[in-house]
Amino acid sequence: MPKALLADRRRHTNAVHRIAAPVRSIPKEFVHLHQQDSVLLTKWSTLGSGRYAVTARWPEGGAFADSVQLLLTQTIRQSCLLIGHAELGVPLSHQTLMEWMDFTVSGDFYDPENKPSNLFVLLTFTSNNPRSLRVELSILSEGCLVAESLLDFSWIGPGAYRRLRGEHAEVAWGEAAVPAPVPAYTVGRAHAHEVVLADGGHPNRWDLLMDVSNTALYDHKVDHVPGLALIEAAYQAAHAVTGPGHTPVRVLSTFDRYVEFDAPCRIEAVVVPAPDEDIVRVEVTGAQNGERTFSVTMDCPL
Repeated sequence: MPKALLADRRRHTNAVHRIAAPVRSIPKEFVHLHQQDSVLLTKWSTLGSGRYAVTARWPEGGAFADSVQLLLTQTIRQSCLLIGHAELGVPLSHQTLMEWMDFTVSGDFYDPENKPSNLFVLLTFTSNNPRSLRVELSILSEGCLVAESLLDFSWIGPGAYRRLRGEHAEVAWGEAAVPAPVPAYTVGRAHAHEVVLADGGHPNRWDLLMDVSNTALYDHKVDHVPGLALIEAAYQAAHAVTGPGHTPVRVLSTFDRYVEFDAPCRIEAVVVPAPDEDIVRVEVTGAQNGERTFSVTMDCPL
């Protein structure tokens, strides 16, 4: 990861201690959650010129089951939503749309023994247009840069969103049959309820398991499969292809269209040529009704 700005980021980390007003809790509405225990953020501050600082605390256990991957992606997601609503005027009534998200992470950050309890998140926002933002994000643990992310997100008003979604604006929540998950150990998870892939009938192909009882991915009723669940499916598919010990250090995600609850979503993972000989690159794609819904490329150290 680039470290040219690390000294400057450390300076802003110190600024968090000086100017961030402590709060009892971050309003769960600001991060689009119904369960307060799932809110990972603790406070935020403004640094000026479109820059903000957020502090996060990772709990032991809870909905995210000590999964560093889920905690990391949730920290990125929650930080962007918090600043969007609390500082940049994104209405709480609007729907936010994640268009793409890329991030890199230090390999040793996944070591359970290195799991931090407190993190600093530094964000820079620039406007793409009146309803779209680009976010550059850095995460520091004990003053060290451990992850960076670049993403675009936009928002849309309630009326326009209903027109966009059409017949899919209302879903039969929790009524769809949930197939049996693949064995948890094959996708790098400890428990069956964490698995989001079902047997797809071919090697390296699966059906997305849309189990809305998994509160780590489905905190509340939504009309489509959340992007967080799709990234988790990509993590699990990449693990199934590469085996243990190859946790991704670079993740490139693109979301093409909504994944609906009323049709199977096929997940496929393939190993493709990588730019470095010490990296195995896995491309994971999702398809529904014959059209690509999302793609995630993961670079995993050998």
